[in-house]
Amino acid sequence: MAEIVKYVYVIIIFLSTILVATNIEGTMSCFHDADCVHKRCQLPQIPKCVGKKCRCRGQYQANPMG
Repeated sequence: MAEIVKYVYVIIIFLSTILVATNIEGTMSCFHDADCVHKRCQLPQIPKCVGKKCRCRGQYQANPMG
């Protein structure tokens, strides 16, 4: 009986670490280009707010969402 309880505890701990470590939304939401300063892009791209998501875009590319 004690081994079953230990097994259940191990499963709970294992599942909780997976849930904590999992990033469901990989991109940060934004409203303006200034909200994307945390995003790192390879040069010559710069972070832009496109469709409420921070994405790397060309430096002179227009923002399609306005």
